[in-house]
Amino acid sequence: MPEGKQLSTTSNNAVALSRESLACCPVAQRLLSQGAGDNSFPTAAVAVVANAAGVATTAAESVGCGLTTVKLFVKHFDERTFAAVILTHMTMLEDMLNVARPMKPDAMAALAKQVAQMLLDDDMSWNFADIQIVMDRLAKGEAGQVYGGVNAPMVTKAFTDYMCEKANAFIDYREREAREKYGSGLGRERTRADYDDAVRAGERVKHMAAREAYQNGTLQKDIKKGKGNGKA
Repeated sequence: MPEGKQLSTTSNNAVALSRESLACCPVAQRLLSQGAGDNSFPTAAVAVVANAAGVATTAAESVGCGLTTVKLFVKHFDERTFAAVILTHMTMLEDMLNVARPMKPDAMAALAKQVAQMLLDDDMSWNFADIQIVMDRLAKGEAGQVYGGVNAPMVTKAFTDYMCEKANAFIDYREREAREKYGSGLGRERTRADYDDAVRAGERVKHMAAREAYQNGTLQKDIKKGKGNGKA
């Protein structure tokens, strides 16, 4: 899958953050307002999140859109910063749903780290539009009805389900790309390999879903034992 465009920079080596992009992205607004001094969120990182707002609303639109991937984001910043973005998404999700039983901070932080690592381990080149799509589905109840509160199995299932959807969208994208470039004959030859790659990616998703289901069970045990540190 396309790795995504390099981070655009200004003369002072910071990613440009426009008022327009910030206004369209509540998550970026909250990230920018969090903390002060050394605890503040990097403005350049906020810009990457903000610039993804409204670019894609489906997996098909996300494939090939050229947005910065989360792996490239982590190369420029770090995993802690990426986990902080996920944590902000999830806290805003709870705010929107006005849940009766919010997750405890330690549990929320642990889940944010788990989701962040899951996306970094995946081969489907996640970007911030993908994350917003999943969060929007959770907020609308399209990934399962929320009864009382958000929980780890619900969140991880929403992400693994979307992984499968994007894998299929990637197959379609490569088929269209091959037909446009090579015509119907050569296109079929090239897309056979792409199809096989996507099938293998789908198998990895299944294994990942099983692994996440196991980890969700151990996550609750770790939280009860006080292993969560509450940091993003």
